[in-house]
Amino acid sequence: MIEPIETIDAAILAMDGEVDRCVDCADAGGYFTIVYRAVTQRVRDGIAAGEFADGDRMERFDVLFARRYLDARANWRSGVGDVPESWRLAFETAERGRCLITQHLLLGINAHINLDLGVAAAAAAPPGEVEALRDDFETINDVLAELVDRMQASLASVSPWTRYVDIAGLRFDEALVTFSLRRARADAWDFATALSAASPDERRRLEARRDTEVAALGARIARPGRPLRWLVGAAQRRERHDLNSVITGLGRS
Repeated sequence: MIEPIETIDAAILAMDGEVDRCVDCADAGGYFTIVYRAVTQRVRDGIAAGEFADGDRMERFDVLFARRYLDARANWRSGVGDVPESWRLAFETAERGRCLITQHLLLGINAHINLDLGVAAAAAAPPGEVEALRDDFETINDVLAELVDRMQASLASVSPWTRYVDIAGLRFDEALVTFSLRRARADAWDFATALSAASPDERRRLEARRDTEVAALGARIARPGRPLRWLVGAAQRRERHDLNSVITGLGRS
């Protein structure tokens, strides 16, 4: 049983433990964890700097957001508790280890932003009152965009052929980041608003439907079309495969 996570510092500490576990077990899930740790640290620093309208509320929101990921990881490892299908896909893909680093990262981004962000926002405010969170929701999306840009820059050192996959037309990063970040202010916010106004039963139905849609998008990331599979395989062979050095490189983002 994992300890309850009530603060951003505790969430970051839990992510540190998860990164260490991934390195020890050669688990590609560590790629997303180290990048998400940087996002969480950036939010913590932003709260300290007064970047958010309500720092205490922002911390509650960010802790709920982080716990969505950390709880999914813990439930997946233990085999006890619910694991959203979009996260299950990401974890199963990491377990197989047959994807590009970019694919692993984007599967995590897909589940966490396209599903978890709206759920966490709705949970961070009393029912029907999520509008009070709107400004901070917009600001956290800016933080996510900033970190994704830095992450993409760091990929060149650990996955040098990723750019050739992009040029060939796969465009993992553009396709998903456009959906996740450019449209987050509309899609994820609309999702949070619908959840906030829904009854508990309806909220569960909305969340389940959203998870199905997000998992379908993840499946396209994990298993691209046949014409490009050979290029993905060639790019993967030219990536770094020392998980510890890759995580170190991504952690510099």
